[in-house]
Amino acid sequence: MLGTRRSISRLIAWTLLLLAWAAPSVFSPTFAADPTSSLPPPLAVDASRQSKNPVVISVRGGIDSVTARSVRRRLDEAVALGADAIVLEIDSPGGELGAVLEISNLLKNSPIRNTVAWINPNAYSGGAIIALACREIIVAGSIGFGDAKVIRPVFDRNSLSMQLRGMNNDERQKLLPPLLADVIDSARRHNRAVGAYRWDELLVQAIVATDAELWWVEDTKTNTRFAVDRAEFERLFPDRPVLQPIVATASVGSNEKATSSAGSSSASAAPAPAPSPSPTASPPPPASPDSGPDKPVFESTRAASAAPSLRDLDTKIDQALDLAGGVPSLRPRTVPEASGRYRLLAKISNGDGAIVLREREMAYFQLASNTRLTPAGTELAPVNSDADLKAFMGASSLTRLDESWSESLARFMSSTPVRGLLITVFLVCLFIEFLSPGVTLPGIIALCCLAGLFVPPLLVGMSMWWQLGAILLGILFLGAELFVLPGFGVAGVLGIAAILVGMIGVFIPGSSGVGSTAAQFRSGLATGVLTILLSAATTIVVLYFVYRNLGTIPLLRNLVLQDAQVELTNETSMLAAMSADELRVGDEGAALTPLRPSGKAEFRGRTHDVVAEMGMLDAGARVRVASVTPFRIGVEAIRDASPDAASQTQPQSPLQT
Repeated sequence: MLGTRRSISRLIAWTLLLLAWAAPSVFSPTFAADPTSSLPPPLAVDASRQSKNPVVISVRGGIDSVTARSVRRRLDEAVALGADAIVLEIDSPGGELGAVLEISNLLKNSPIRNTVAWINPNAYSGGAIIALACREIIVAGSIGFGDAKVIRPVFDRNSLSMQLRGMNNDERQKLLPPLLADVIDSARRHNRAVGAYRWDELLVQAIVATDAELWWVEDTKTNTRFAVDRAEFERLFPDRPVLQPIVATASVGSNEKATSSAGSSSASAAPAPAPSPSPTASPPPPASPDSGPDKPVFESTRAASAAPSLRDLDTKIDQALDLAGGVPSLRPRTVPEASGRYRLLAKISNGDGAIVLREREMAYFQLASNTRLTPAGTELAPVNSDADLKAFMGASSLTRLDESWSESLARFMSSTPVRGLLITVFLVCLFIEFLSPGVTLPGIIALCCLAGLFVPPLLVGMSMWWQLGAILLGILFLGAELFVLPGFGVAGVLGIAAILVGMIGVFIPGSSGVGSTAAQFRSGLATGVLTILLSAATTIVVLYFVYRNLGTIPLLRNLVLQDAQVELTNETSMLAAMSADELRVGDEGAALTPLRPSGKAEFRGRTHDVVAEMGMLDAGARVRVASVTPFRIGVEAIRDASPDAASQTQPQSPLQT
């Protein structure tokens, strides 16, 4: 009996020990995270974003018309590949307003509805606008987002450089409504897609407006968090302190990106943990503006202004929203008489510039979707690599579509410094070819520069035919003036004017985007005129240097094709040949080569490069100097009264038989 009792006691003891060991795993819920574990729980892949074959479209660097056309091409290619999700990987400081709005419109109207913006690592200005155009946003571990105020390049006559300035009133009335309508529409589309108010309409306006003073509050009955302006703040919290802002701002006209000040905020303004997004929640039922306090959501297409400076634009913004599709707002309607219903969380901004958000604030303000619920609250789960992206999307593989080589080449060749260099070389070589007989290499170089100006944009479908036509027409007029028509008259003036118009037109982009054409035209026109003036000045200096040293610099001297019987020496350099000290109007000589109209003629035993003023002359013809400039000697035929006298005085050309 004693042995039996001992066996039973041991059995009971071992059973209790086994139950004590197994109890945590048996009775603990499967979704609870181990507090001692350093590995966070994995993100649950929502059905709305799950993808088998996502396509990654990268947008890096400045956004321009080349970027817009590239994104359009890659979106079409993604559709052809049968992609079920688009991931727009963004690392951009912004760019042209027209191109930004065009990309935003492409994303919103894409047949692939599952669009995700991956900020890796920065999406400033236009980059932030196209990120909001996607269905949701995910961020890397260290990012910057915001500062999408509109600035314009202005030529400063004092510094002779382009400066960034804010908009004047006319530009503000024209450009801000479509831009603000775009970001508000983006927020409404996201909220409709997830069935809850997540992206705040006032907050997204604050990345564009420079005077948006906002506070972050929570409706304790619906757990909805949203931004309020000063008027709403004073109605809801008449006795609360103003607090200090938790978000950094960027000043007007600055191109420097501010860093976040959230870490240095006061304790009273420290943000509370953000609630976990619930994209699978069912949409709230529609409610009228007369809904009671327990139904704060209302259906309206009118926009609530985030800043005092936007109040006069309300009508234009509403009209632009109607054009964008008129998606109703889910923004809560505040009820000031409901005491204690709203909880003040933090002040967002002071209204001293467009806001800039970091990764922590993107999660706190519910703009980033890659968050997870942990025992400590909601935290960000950074997407830093393709592997993280596949895990977030629930995909086994992904396809990348980057810019093509022709698009990258077009962007490089379309930059203002490269265009200015090509125009300068083109003008220098064109005038050398026209003014120097027998020179062929400068003409070839000029044609190559012309191809460099137009071929890359044409490769990516940018229409520049009228500019090319104007330049070719100008060259045709100049050729007619030099080779066919006498003197310098209407054809020469028209030729130079056509070339200048075509060159300036290279810098003027085509119309793209709502309300952007006039601003882009003015900016491109100013850039083009400034570049042409600098190129023309450089051309004059280079031509003076070339003709001054053509006979002494071996490389330049070798550009001139010389006849075996007619050679130039250092004593008869081109500068000497064209110097007013050498020849005078009225000096007589003989043509050594055919003048078509350029060629060589002999005056007082020395060879000079000349141009026939009146048509073309044969070799051996008697000529008289009609004009002398630092770059050109014009001659005309001597019409003797007696043909026999002329034949007796004409020297025999070695080219005659």
